[in-house]
Amino acid sequence: MSDILIIQNARYEGPAVLGELLRADGFDTTTVLAKKEKIPAIEPRAIVILGAPESANDDFPYLREELNLIRESVRKNIPVLGICLGSQLIAKSLGARVYQGNRKEIGFYQDIEFDNTVDSKLFYGIKSPAMVFHWHGDTFDLPKGAIRLAHSKDYENQAFRLDSSVGVQFHLEVDESIIRLWLEKSKNELSKVSYINPEEIAKKIPQNIDTIQNNMRTFYRNFKSEFNL
Repeated sequence: MSDILIIQNARYEGPAVLGELLRADGFDTTTVLAKKEKIPAIEPRAIVILGAPESANDDFPYLREELNLIRESVRKNIPVLGICLGSQLIAKSLGARVYQGNRKEIGFYQDIEFDNTVDSKLFYGIKSPAMVFHWHGDTFDLPKGAIRLAHSKDYENQAFRLDSSVGVQFHLEVDESIIRLWLEKSKNELSKVSYINPEEIAKKIPQNIDTIQNNMRTFYRNFKSEFNL
């Protein structure tokens, strides 16, 4: 049985630094390319659901399968970490609304403020406002009973926990190669958004990537501790 099941929703959106941390700790991982592969019938110690350009509201069979997986895993108290699209899928699967935000957030932002740090230590040790990498246009309401863990000026809900699930809208798992790949693949799309400059984002990678990766390491340690992994 795999320790960690990783659901990859886009070929170019892998676990990056998070995957390195899991391997360094000796976790046995199974990665599923959701658009092409069926989710295996296993009960791992934890599940990670990654991002993609699609919306949680898209009616695709593989996304319906993930929604069911989240609900069933939470019922069984299996930890589920959702990043970007993964966070939106968690919110939707647990009864919350997912919808388009007021403006796209793409690039480096030092704007994440943490909430309810007494109720959850998931972001303990990360300086607030935190430096993160954003790439999203959708957002979500909190599921009933969820604890909000982070917000920003433009997005009321950036992270939450409900039972064994954790949704994180922003990216801490990225490395330099993944950011450059996303910028290259999305060049035409980004050119249509007046306030987003891919070249300026690329210039900021060297000065910000170490901070984001350190934040990922801190979050990872906290996640393991909070869920006894």
